[in-house]
Amino acid sequence: LKKQISQFAEAFSVRIWLTDHAGTVLLKSSTGEIPTEILNEYKDEMHVYDNYSISHGFRRGHEAFATIPIEIQKGIQGSLNILFNRIEKPHPQGGFGLGLVAIGIVIAILVIPLSRLITKPLKELKHSSLTIADGNLSHRTSVNTKDEIGELGRSFNRMADKIERMVRGGKELTANISHELRSPLTRIRIAEELLRSRWEAADGSDFERLLNNIREDINELDLLIGRILELSKLDIHETPLKIEPIEPSDLILEMLERLHPVIKRRNLVVSTDLSKSSSIYAEKEALRSALTNILDNAVKFTPEGGSVFIILKPSDHNTLKISVTNSSEALTEKDLNSIFEPFYRTDKPLASGSGLGLAIARKNIERHKGSINAFNTKYGFKIEIKIPVSSPGTGIS
Repeated sequence: LKKQISQFAEAFSVRIWLTDHAGTVLLKSSTGEIPTEILNEYKDEMHVYDNYSISHGFRRGHEAFATIPIEIQKGIQGSLNILFNRIEKPHPQGGFGLGLVAIGIVIAILVIPLSRLITKPLKELKHSSLTIADGNLSHRTSVNTKDEIGELGRSFNRMADKIERMVRGGKELTANISHELRSPLTRIRIAEELLRSRWEAADGSDFERLLNNIREDINELDLLIGRILELSKLDIHETPLKIEPIEPSDLILEMLERLHPVIKRRNLVVSTDLSKSSSIYAEKEALRSALTNILDNAVKFTPEGGSVFIILKPSDHNTLKISVTNSSEALTEKDLNSIFEPFYRTDKPLASGSGLGLAIARKNIERHKGSINAFNTKYGFKIEIKIPVSSPGTGIS
């Protein structure tokens, strides 16, 4: 308000100050003292025009003084005082003109709290929409005024209720599908084991091959169901992240050890450049899931005798960068743009699997406020992760 008063005072070459009912100056447009001698001179020369008072000093070519009663707060009255500078040419309608200027200033000043009254609930609605967009489906806006904005807030909450029910229903459907699929899979697995045990004594090499195929299909379906359920949970942020200090380099080495038999069988060359001092705060299982899916893909899609290069190092803006490059063929622009979408698979001969691994990896990285991208490089296909080096209490959820 002081800034606005100062701007108006400069624009109209006037001095403005606000007083309470006792005459105490609450704020003013300039740093100088209030010219009380001039005010005393004009005290007995005030004429009332509608709801404001103005002096006759302008008629003598001197300063003019106007005072307008205003409500400072509810039930608390005050006055807006305006002292006009000297005027060169008197005008018979000067009092009326100065009064209009004074009223214009008052109206402009009163617009400020009115604009805040309007913008505050709009900012609250914006905050609520962004909160829901971030995955907090239970959030509701607190805008409950009795005007059109309040009606908009109530409509917003009704919309949020329907969205939450739809997403929850989808989650329940996914969980039910997973349960229903796993039940017959369990029965098939038991039957397969019984058949295998009964034919152990017989010569059933072809039969054993078929049983092995059944077992592989069961395991593949079981893995697919587990990944669908995991992706569903990530989509709705079912549980907050359990943040703790971890060493990503240890996770990478642990997973490479697990993948060692596959790496050896495919005769792959794996090189690492891991910064040991890159401790971060994250959820260990979520980060392990993301890195497992990325490294599994790198090993699986690298041609036999190819190479995988893993780099872990600090990056700019307080982030950690992890890159995994494998010597596979370059992907098309379409593949690079879609590879993180659920169930997407490229047309490459080695491309197999559920198409959910990189989608799950992206969800886990983004929950940590990080980013994950895919590139073609001269050394092969590259996945790059950037994740903040966060600290406890940073609001990651």
